[in-house]
Amino acid sequence: MRNFLRNRSYFNFQNLTFFGLLILAYQNYDTRNKLNDITSRLEYTSFELEEIKKETREALKYAKSANTMTFSIMSSLEENK
Repeated sequence: MRNFLRNRSYFNFQNLTFFGLLILAYQNYDTRNKLNDITSRLEYTSFELEEIKKETREALKYAKSANTMTFSIMSSLEENK
C-alpha cells in the first residue's frame, strides 16, 4: 500500500500530460521521417522518368533518321535496276 501511495504521486495530470506530449512528439518525428522518405522516393522516380523521356526522344530521333536512310538506300537500289 505504501508503494502505491508513493507511485500515485507520479500519476498526476502534469506528468501524464508530459508523457503524452513525448509520445506525440515521437509520433510526429516518426511520421515526418516516413513522409520525407516518400517524398525523396517520389523525387527520384520523377527524375528517372524525365531521364527515360529524354532517352526515348533521342532514340526516336535516331529511329526516324535510320528509317529515312533505309528509304533512301531502297530508292537508290530500285532506280539502279
